[in-house]
Amino acid sequence: MVNYQTTVQKPTAIRFGSAKLEVGDDVGSLTNLGVATGIIFTEEFEVVVFSPDNGPEINGPVKNHTATVKFDMWEVDLENLHMIRGGIDLITVVAGDPVSVENEPHTLTGTGLVRLNYKNGDGSEVGSIVVTDASSNAAVRNTDYVIAVDASGFTCIGRVAASTVITSGEGALVDYSYTPNTSVTFSSGGLNTISPRVVRLTNTNAAGEEFRITVYAAKNQGGIELALPADDGDEPLKPNIELRGIVDPTRTAGDQLFEIYDEQNA
Repeated sequence: MVNYQTTVQKPTAIRFGSAKLEVGDDVGSLTNLGVATGIIFTEEFEVVVFSPDNGPEINGPVKNHTATVKFDMWEVDLENLHMIRGGIDLITVVAGDPVSVENEPHTLTGTGLVRLNYKNGDGSEVGSIVVTDASSNAAVRNTDYVIAVDASGFTCIGRVAASTVITSGEGALVDYSYTPNTSVTFSSGGLNTISPRVVRLTNTNAAGEEFRITVYAAKNQGGIELALPADDGDEPLKPNIELRGIVDPTRTAGDQLFEIYDEQNA
């Protein structure tokens, strides 16, 4: 018989699963970087210790307080890489020809936003938007539906609560025109100032509750290493990224480095 010394005190405090990884200029413009591996959050600091000649050691203030997020980036999107690196590179995009989309179906429930399937290469709102309901009745923008562009540059459509054309849960058909990119060029060298970025890790459990870590002001810490895998290999190209946050003195003391937000064990 096993003599256990304790039992689980709070089952909801046991965490499982990885996290959604987002980076942006601020918390209102975060971009989802997609799939990644090796996502690690690490806090570090030093405690200054004074050693008087005639007494015991005295702990002084904390210094070099940092919070680092490391990960292997699987989706090597050059525009995201440019954003992560904080402005030390140039990105050049060449637009292609406009593409027309007809009768793209979407189900609009409540007033939630739904992404259209395609986006403009420059992340702007798609053009020539026409929306009808499942019976081909024309819907009017800002009366029956609204349009917004999310942080990843996708145009989104949402139902207006008072709409009499589009009812909640009904299918809507969307016509529009989008202009994809034909190429993206990333170049570097000669720019020396790295701007900080907000980094957020969000773990969501089966109940939809979040465990979230936000680092307020993190800067890229290293150059790009692209270890190209073998043609018959199983692993993709995965550059390693390290973003190190330092205290932001413009924020309230005690809330200058990072925040951990928890709904799972509230």
